[in-house]
Amino acid sequence: MIKPRKLLFVPAFAVGIIILFIATRPEPKVATQDIEPASRLVEVQALELSDSAPKILAFGRVSPKTSLQAVAEVSGRIIYKHPDLERGRFINQGTLLLEIDPSEYELKLAQAQANLRASETQLTRIDQEERNYAATLALEKQRLKLSQGELARKNQLKQKNLISSSELELEKISYLGQQKLVQDLENLIKLLPDDRLVTKAQVNVDQAKVDDAQRELSKTKFVLPFDARIAEVSVEQDQVVNMQLVMFEAQRMDTMVIDAQLSLPDLRRLIESYTAIPRDGEFPELSKLNMQAKVILRSADISFEWPAKVTRLSDTVNPDQATIGLFLEVKQDVKTVEVGSNPPLSNGMFLEAHIEGGASPRFVIPERALREGKIYVMTKDKTLDIKPVVALYRSSEGVAIAGDIQPGEQLILSDLIPAVVGMRVHSLSDEG
Repeated sequence: MIKPRKLLFVPAFAVGIIILFIATRPEPKVATQDIEPASRLVEVQALELSDSAPKILAFGRVSPKTSLQAVAEVSGRIIYKHPDLERGRFINQGTLLLEIDPSEYELKLAQAQANLRASETQLTRIDQEERNYAATLALEKQRLKLSQGELARKNQLKQKNLISSSELELEKISYLGQQKLVQDLENLIKLLPDDRLVTKAQVNVDQAKVDDAQRELSKTKFVLPFDARIAEVSVEQDQVVNMQLVMFEAQRMDTMVIDAQLSLPDLRRLIESYTAIPRDGEFPELSKLNMQAKVILRSADISFEWPAKVTRLSDTVNPDQATIGLFLEVKQDVKTVEVGSNPPLSNGMFLEAHIEGGASPRFVIPERALREGKIYVMTKDKTLDIKPVVALYRSSEGVAIAGDIQPGEQLILSDLIPAVVGMRVHSLSDEG
């Protein structure tokens, strides 16, 4: 039984040796040759300069440019309230909206007017006294002159002992009395200018009190100074109001303002699209750039659009969102708008703002042709070249770029994987 097993082992060993020899035998050399890689078909577009402007999308809320807060400047009971003085109502210019009881202020005005008339009468009296004193003084001076002549005559008579000494003394007393009367009149006339100044000052004071009383009386009525929409009402009929109370708020609707918030890089792109910013005196004036702008209200499947004007830049940067406000103004006539097809802009609306900067020659390419800050270009030798570029801004037309590129170069739009500089490429026109 042992011998047959040994005989079976010998052939198996021989087969293993043969297989090992075949596996380790070197392969015969085969003649090879280099194969030139095939050219890739690509879609191309010629690079051309065209006038392009940065278009920025921003968002903001609407507010009226002019808003009036009716503050009570006098106190009292409200005796009249217009029936349409309600929130949301449109009211015409010149409408009387509120009236405070004017009785107290009419009495104050009457008293001030009486005091003014008394002061004016006193001033007239002083003028008349001055004229009277001047006429009396002229007469008394004549009498003084006569008295002086009479005294001289009696002195001569006394020297001739024709009159007694007592008679001469009586004439001297008469002369001195007349002299004093003239002097008193002159003193009174000298005091009149000062009296007149004091009285004129009193007239001015009384006139100011009359003006103040008239002003207070006028403040008892509140007349709307412009066409407006009522935004808030805080008083009722027969309510007693105190000074400084805000009774209602009215908003002028002919000019609305949108505080459009845009990022600082977007603002920089807008400003840099202009060669210079006009100035109003010493300060730059954005409104003179005449930027093209519009605002859009979107709601479900409908939208409304209004042309807008960029007027100024906000003074504050939003620290949470790193945005800054650009103010746009929209003119509208609420008397002609149609709510269904052309609704008026209202306070608090949230709008899109589309702002267009200054146009200048730029290379504008499709978004798909920009690949992580690089573009593919087909050279004149039909090879691939990769050029770095800078994306200036994006718009509906594409991406505006800048870099070491020239008009007429062939921009490759197709994706190339892998993309190797120098690889052979060709366009569809080359095949034709």
